[in-house]
Amino acid sequence: MKRLLIMGCLSYLLTGCTHVIFGAVLPELLAHYGRSYSDGGLLVFLEFGGFLLGVLSMPSLIRRISRRSTITTAFGLLFFAMVAVVLLPPWPIAVCLTFIAGVSFGLVESSISTFVLMAAKDQQATAFSKLEVFFGLGALIMPLVSSLLIANGLWKYGFMILGLSALATGFIWSKLSLGEHDELLAHKADRTQQAEKLPALTKSSLAFLCLFMIVFFLYVGMENTIVNFLPSIFIDQLHASSSVSSLAVTAYWLAMVVGRIFAGIVAEKMTYFRYLAVSFAASLLTVLLWVFSTQLWSSFAIVLLLGLFMSGMFAVALIYANQLLPGRTEQTTSTLIAAGGLGGSVLPLGVGWGMDRFHVGISIWFVLVGMVVVLGIILYSRRWDVHTSNSY
Repeated sequence: MKRLLIMGCLSYLLTGCTHVIFGAVLPELLAHYGRSYSDGGLLVFLEFGGFLLGVLSMPSLIRRISRRSTITTAFGLLFFAMVAVVLLPPWPIAVCLTFIAGVSFGLVESSISTFVLMAAKDQQATAFSKLEVFFGLGALIMPLVSSLLIANGLWKYGFMILGLSALATGFIWSKLSLGEHDELLAHKADRTQQAEKLPALTKSSLAFLCLFMIVFFLYVGMENTIVNFLPSIFIDQLHASSSVSSLAVTAYWLAMVVGRIFAGIVAEKMTYFRYLAVSFAASLLTVLLWVFSTQLWSSFAIVLLLGLFMSGMFAVALIYANQLLPGRTEQTTSTLIAAGGLGGSVLPLGVGWGMDRFHVGISIWFVLVGMVVVLGIILYSRRWDVHTSNSY
């Protein structure tokens, strides 16, 4: 299990870097091609579309070619896409490469997350939180690396670093031996046989799955809204400078990384339901304070608290859903991650539209309303939880 976690964490570090690389060098990329920010929006949408396709196709690919082959193929695709971008090909090809990169890290993220959940058994929250820590580290590190490369006129070589890292990681996965977990890594089955093993979704379990798709849709939408619009909120409402405002995002991610270190242990002691209920309730109160915050120091304190309270939500909610839908780990995980990816792309666009036409503060109100809805769903999910509370 230790070897699996090490490889999982390194893979998640790489996906965290990949998630932010296009955004980190977007001004330079658009300037090179002579494109506008609307073309940048097209890149983001295609990256998201690829991610969604990768996540949703993961269960089918694992059945057909095995988990090991799926992971190594995904890293091979990522290597191809990143190295090809370094060559700065014609714009239509660059756009297609963005889509391919999205497919690859969608496959990596969903394949490895389900693998770890299936292998960890009684320590799922602790194991998954470690993956999330390294994803956060990747999201923190890559903008710093990119800024250094940009300062030296070498911005495109950030893609080369990621491409070579993907090649090395994929090679290790292709040769990796995990002892007792090798069967999970190498297993594949024909579609008919696999379908017979899956427990059927009842009306009750389908209702639960749909509710948690809403949870993930809103949660990732709220997280991406906070990350994308924090600087705008600080500049508009607190009249902070651009440099100080950008520090707010760094503070949020640092709090997320620190919180994820402890989230798994805390969740397993509290039970997953209680952890989620307390986290969303505390976040709701924090955002409520944010609505009335007019000082820079108090807003930074709120951002740090929000990062801590939100740090374990994604991982613990994913595990909680899998506990209440046993025997469907790959299908449940890919569905919920895909719902999160959809929310993370669509909702910030809607919030940005509202900020342009109404007021920047509408973003905070969106997060507040989102927290209310998600907390309500988590509390309502207790009706399913009481029947399986002894399982964890």
